[in-house]
Amino acid sequence: MLRFVLKRAASALLTLLGVLALVFGLLAAAPGDPAAMAAKAGARASAVSPEALAAFRTLYGLNRPPLERFGIWIVRAARFDFGISLSDGRPVGERISGALPATVTLNLAALLAALALGVPAGIAAARRPGGRLDRISGTLGDALFATPSFVLGLVLLLVFSGWLRLTPLFSDGGGFRGYVLPVVTLALPTAAFLARFVRSCVASALADPAAAAGRARGEGSGAAVRRALRRSAAPFAAMGAALVPSLVAGSVLVERVFSLPGAGGLLADAVFARDLPTVLALTLLSAGCVVAAAFLADVVSAVLDPRTRDAAAPLAPAGEAA
Repeated sequence: MLRFVLKRAASALLTLLGVLALVFGLLAAAPGDPAAMAAKAGARASAVSPEALAAFRTLYGLNRPPLERFGIWIVRAARFDFGISLSDGRPVGERISGALPATVTLNLAALLAALALGVPAGIAAARRPGGRLDRISGTLGDALFATPSFVLGLVLLLVFSGWLRLTPLFSDGGGFRGYVLPVVTLALPTAAFLARFVRSCVASALADPAAAAGRARGEGSGAAVRRALRRSAAPFAAMGAALVPSLVAGSVLVERVFSLPGAGGLLADAVFARDLPTVLALTLLSAGCVVAAAFLADVVSAVLDPRTRDAAAPLAPAGEAA
């Protein structure tokens, strides 16, 4: 088990490093000069001299080769020093710490809401496969899952903020009502995906011969569902890892639609401003959450179902097997 965990941890670190390298390469190769773009943000961009731009590049290390800049940032990030923002000259960690509470609140609330909606809906649909509830929930779930989050958010914003005046048009992240529509927008597609997954796992477990034998012994449907959920613990762990990237990616668009001052909006602004230190720090944070969720899911699956751990182990040579 220890060998399995160490291999998964090494794979997770390599994946994280690869994601950071890819983002750095794409942003470094993008057209435009970060120094000139930072100067354009000022009130008198035309008055910035070439000497000032050269001094800016030297100050922030933009005159160094890309590979050297990436290596320096990785070493500093290992010490939790994410550099200085090219946009406003503030420490990147300070900017992220100011935006992170809104994003964490949004994602946690959306995850809890998706679990509260998706799990019961999936169980209810699995009790009678092909029934009316199963067909209705399947159709509605497919529609929600296929709808882009920004489209769903704009529709909810139009109805509940524009027509009914029940929620604020713009959210400042400081009140409960400002989070209602962003949480609903992010939670509904996730709940639809979760309901379909739970329905598939529970229906398969209820159709198992062991479940049929339990019903023959007079076992109630509630006990059969609980046993089905226990047997599906390993797939649920893997599914939980799949929910994290969808929530993280969806929150970027949702925050922009509802003007929520979170890390998603900060990332979008940093990308357009070519603020590489901020983009890399936010990429490290988001990719770290996704990689950590996948790592935990692998470990939990290996604990619950040793067959997954054995399948990941390399095959022994023929001489050793003999």
